[in-house]
Amino acid sequence: MKENTELSIKGESIQSLYGSYLKGTFLVNRRYQRKLVWTVEEKRSFIDSILSGYPVPLILLAEVTTEKGRKLEIIDGMQRMNAIMSFIDQEFDVDGKYFNLDTMADTKFLMDDGAISQKDTPLERSVCAEIVRYQIPLSVFQESGDSHIDEVFRRLNSGGRHLSKQELRQAGAISKFASIVRKLSSNIRGDSSPTDILDLNSMKNISITNRSLDYGISVEDIFWVKNNIITKEALRQSQDEEVIADIVAWVSMDKGLRSSSDILNQLYGFSILSSSENSLSTSVELQIQKLNEENVINNVQYVFDELIKLIAESGQTFNALLFKNQQAKISRYFQIVFYSFYKLLIEEEMQIAKKNELIKLLDKAGDKIISLAAGGGNWSAKEKQTQSDALYGVISGCFIKSHDKDPARSHWVTRFENILMQSSTEQTLYDFKVGLHALTDRNNKFNQKAFSKVIKTLTGMANTFPGATGYCLIGVADTKATANQFKTLYDKDYISYSSFYITGVKEEAEKYHGDLDKYFTKLVNLIKSEPISERDKDYLSRNISTIRYFDKDIIILKIESDTKPSIYDGKYFVRHGSNVDEVEPENFGQLFLRFNQ
Repeated sequence: MKENTELSIKGESIQSLYGSYLKGTFLVNRRYQRKLVWTVEEKRSFIDSILSGYPVPLILLAEVTTEKGRKLEIIDGMQRMNAIMSFIDQEFDVDGKYFNLDTMADTKFLMDDGAISQKDTPLERSVCAEIVRYQIPLSVFQESGDSHIDEVFRRLNSGGRHLSKQELRQAGAISKFASIVRKLSSNIRGDSSPTDILDLNSMKNISITNRSLDYGISVEDIFWVKNNIITKEALRQSQDEEVIADIVAWVSMDKGLRSSSDILNQLYGFSILSSSENSLSTSVELQIQKLNEENVINNVQYVFDELIKLIAESGQTFNALLFKNQQAKISRYFQIVFYSFYKLLIEEEMQIAKKNELIKLLDKAGDKIISLAAGGGNWSAKEKQTQSDALYGVISGCFIKSHDKDPARSHWVTRFENILMQSSTEQTLYDFKVGLHALTDRNNKFNQKAFSKVIKTLTGMANTFPGATGYCLIGVADTKATANQFKTLYDKDYISYSSFYITGVKEEAEKYHGDLDKYFTKLVNLIKSEPISERDKDYLSRNISTIRYFDKDIIILKIESDTKPSIYDGKYFVRHGSNVDEVEPENFGQLFLRFNQ
């Protein structure tokens, strides 16, 4: 063992682990950690093992130093840790009974404080006492850099029993190619986060769950599963990331690539055949560098958005649209459709002109137009090209030259959904308003006080930390009650997404301001009269925007930290959760020190 590696192995009670969990001690690094994907059945099985007194696998942690002090990064055991904490937090039952919150001082305090409620029917306290006394085996080592943790993670899972091949490829990978695949995959699944490092507490909000759990992202609602392109189990094994990796490689390289497990290994630089074979990872990195990483993401995302909107317009799933009788394992058919659309929308800078005709041409195209050889394994570049060209020839008449030379501006379906989901892990930087008029017929005046509070909140977001980006979304309700008030007043339905309700602002704008353009102009002018710095006025005025999410118009106000703290009406504010707190004069030094660093 190397001298710089200090390893300690110990047992720690579940009660002690839960106390650390509440303090935010446990971190998850999404650069190499797998998704939270355990089903409720798997969670129950693990808790049952503890109830039965059976030994459980060791949890591996790395002690890391952060700006908030000493933390423990979970290297192996995230699913198990989450199962324990979520059981205590009343998120699922075992044999119809929930953890008894009267068992521990921590849970009793949370219950008395209204932060958590006891669900019926609680387990006997004596049984829960046995659970919280249970000793979980922990191994803690001192990290010596990211590469050290990455290597420990890889070696731990190199047998392939715990992780899929794709999860091992992505684990700790820092290439531009891997980064693009990771970001796009998260964006499309909906489990993206504003940073790679998250508290274990926050992970449940973006975990992939089934319908029996009332949090996270329902696996049935994820694009790939909802459209019967890949199965739920395949998604949990990261097959969606393999599809995205194939797509990113295809659109980035000058000449087409065949698809295979070996090609994926080479793209991630894991081939052990020869140094010349590994040149594929170098080639794709150079191509991405030429294209620009952000452009690759934006272009792929834009094509996805156009397909998502078209599928929604058809009223069918992708699988049902392409086939008379739904087929299994159709990810290759999806790629053929994607490549055809990519060529038209991105390479030839076209836009969809005849939506209904296009849907008719795609209807049963998997039976009539696309003809793929059966089987798995290698998928030749020639077949990819031939079949996507064939579909391109059929559908190209439904497209015209685009008036917008920057398609990245329009890829707002998944971007918007990701902003919503990111708010669940970083509440401080996100705020939501249905509108700026009261949801009653009696008071139709514009609420200037509410708008000023929005601007003050944004300055508080900017003061959270250097480099912070804060958002206020107008046209989104975060409670169903508010959304229903909107529906009653405007006689217009809303769109539900996760725990959010998208109302849009068009109805408010037309009722009180004539149209959306006049409303937008009013807000821009009001920003200029707010008591904030000239820099913040300029930034907010230039970055306020309207976006379209299906048939809903949303106004987005965005702010980024300056090189010094933002000020509002001669005062400094900081946002903590959903509260905006004034910074007292004795804390000015600490605030400015954050920005100087």
